[in-house]
Amino acid sequence: MLLLDTSFVIELEAEHAERRMGPARRLLAARAVEPAAISIVTLAEFAEGFEDFSEVEAFISHFRVIALSRSIAYRCAELQRRLPQRLGENDAWIAATALAYGAEVACRERAFARVPRLRYVGI
Repeated sequence: MLLLDTSFVIELEAEHAERRMGPARRLLAARAVEPAAISIVTLAEFAEGFEDFSEVEAFISHFRVIALSRSIAYRCAELQRRLPQRLGENDAWIAATALAYGAEVACRERAFARVPRLRYVGI
């Protein structure tokens, strides 16, 4: 599974709106057989840029939305405790979600490189 970070989703939406094939759309096209998902945290961050949440729902309808859980919360806490330099809170939740689901994170953020055992692909 590919877990899409907020920065990736924002880039993807911009490419979609401009009808251009940019790095986000190319990555999803290249990995079309792999399911893509977003964290509920990404949904909240992405939705901040919209007045009409029905536009958000229409855009994210192709992706599974993963809710937070106790196991993700404990992974997040352990991750933050063990990292020499903490992640931003939302990035920590997204990283913990990816680790819990064995997913690879698609992102523009380099912060994910600091997380042991986390697989990520940058655009």
